[in-house]
Amino acid sequence: MIAPDFRTLDGIPVFCEVSHALPVVDVDVILQRGSLLDPVGAEGLTRLTARLMRRGPAGVSAERFDERLDALGATLSVGIGHESLRIQGSVIRRNLGPFLAELAAILRTPGLRRKDFARLKRTTEAELIQLRDRDGALASRAFRAALFGRHRYGRPSSGTREGVASITLDTVRAHHARIVRAPHAVIGLAGDVTLEDAQVLVNDAFADLPAGAIRRPPAREPKMKSGRRVVLVDKPSRTQAQLVIGTLGMVVGSPDHHAMAVANTAFGGTFTSRLMHEVRSERGWSYGAYSRLGSDRQREAWSMATQPGAEQLVDCLRLQLGLYDDWRSRGLKRDEVRRAKRYLIKSFPFDIETASRRLERTLRTAIYALPDDWYARYPSRIRAVKRADANDAVRAHLSGDDLTIAIVATATAELRSALGSIDGVRAVRVVSFTEL
Repeated sequence: MIAPDFRTLDGIPVFCEVSHALPVVDVDVILQRGSLLDPVGAEGLTRLTARLMRRGPAGVSAERFDERLDALGATLSVGIGHESLRIQGSVIRRNLGPFLAELAAILRTPGLRRKDFARLKRTTEAELIQLRDRDGALASRAFRAALFGRHRYGRPSSGTREGVASITLDTVRAHHARIVRAPHAVIGLAGDVTLEDAQVLVNDAFADLPAGAIRRPPAREPKMKSGRRVVLVDKPSRTQAQLVIGTLGMVVGSPDHHAMAVANTAFGGTFTSRLMHEVRSERGWSYGAYSRLGSDRQREAWSMATQPGAEQLVDCLRLQLGLYDDWRSRGLKRDEVRRAKRYLIKSFPFDIETASRRLERTLRTAIYALPDDWYARYPSRIRAVKRADANDAVRAHLSGDDLTIAIVATATAELRSALGSIDGVRAVRVVSFTEL
C-alpha cells in the first residue's frame, strides 16, 4: 500500500502533490464511508448530510459562510459515492491556512440548522421529481436497480423520494457523528505548497476529529438473476428511447484490469470503437454508443448505452446483443487491440498533466490499497496486453447469458411483444417512470 507523505497527530494519512506552477492549492478530504451506509428506507441520507455540512459551521449562516469563502479566494463542493463522502476545494496559496480551518470546521462542528435542513430537503425532493424529465438518468437508475437487486450497489446515492421524505434532522445529526471520524479520513493537497507547510497547517486545522472507526457494510458479492431480463420504463409519447445493457463487471485492482480496459476501449470506449461504428456510423441509429467498465470494492457494472429512435429500438437492441455475443465468443481483431492500446497510452499524459490529477491517482491508489506502481506503470502494462489477454479477460469477467436490459420508451403492446421474442430474453417487466 502506498505510504502517505505524513500523518496528522490523529493518524490521518496526508498525501501531497507539489507544483509551483500557479499560486493555488487544491484540497481533497475523503471520508471512506458513503451511501452504502444509508439505512434501508432512508436512501439519500449521506448525500443530504454532506449537502447540509456544506452550508457552513455552527455559529455562521450559510450566506456568511459563502462570503468568507469568497473573501479567501476559495471554492468548496461536496460529493458522495457508494464508498465515500468527498469535500473538495481550491484556494489562493496565501489563504490556505484559513481555508483548511473553515473546511475542518464543517467536518467537526457543522451547523446542521433546522432552517437549512428544511430548505435542502425540499430541494432534494424537487430534484428527484425533476429526474422524471431526464430519460437518460431514468434508464441508468432502472438499470442499476434491476442489475443489483437487493444489493447495496443497486440503491441510488442520490436517494429516493420516499427515503428522503423519511429523513429527520436528528437522523442527519446522528449520521454525521457516525461518519466523520479520523480513521475514515484521507487528506490530499495539490499545488503551491511545501510538504513542511502542509504538515503544520493540516495538523493545526484537523486536530481532534472524533476517533473510533465504524465498520464498513459487510461485503456481499452481488448476484444477478439468470437469463436476459428486460425492465421497460414506460413513459408516454417517447419518440426516442434510452437503452442500457449490461452485466456484472470487475473488482477494483483485478490482475487483468489492464487487459479488460483494452478490451472495453476497443469494443465501445472511443468514437472509433466497434460499437460506435456499427450503431452510429453504419446505421445512424444513435448519436452516441459507448460502453463503460466500472470497478469497485465489489463487482461493479459493465454496461453499454445508446439512444435509438423509437422505431429503431428493437433492431438496435438486437444488433447490440449480437455485437456483444460476437465480442465474447470470437473476441477482438488484432488491429482493434492495437488501436485501443495506442489510444490509452497516448491519452495517459492528459490524465497526469496537472498536480490535482496526479493527486487523484495517488488517493485512489491509497484508498483501494492498489500496488504503489498501479498508475506509474500503467502505460507499460497496457503496452504488454496481447490480443489473447484482452479476449480472455472479457470471457472471465462478463457473463454471456445473464444480462440486464433497461429501456425508457413508450410501452406499447407491440413493443412488449417484440422484446419478449428476442432470443434469450426470459422476462419483460414494465414499470411506470413515476415509480423511479
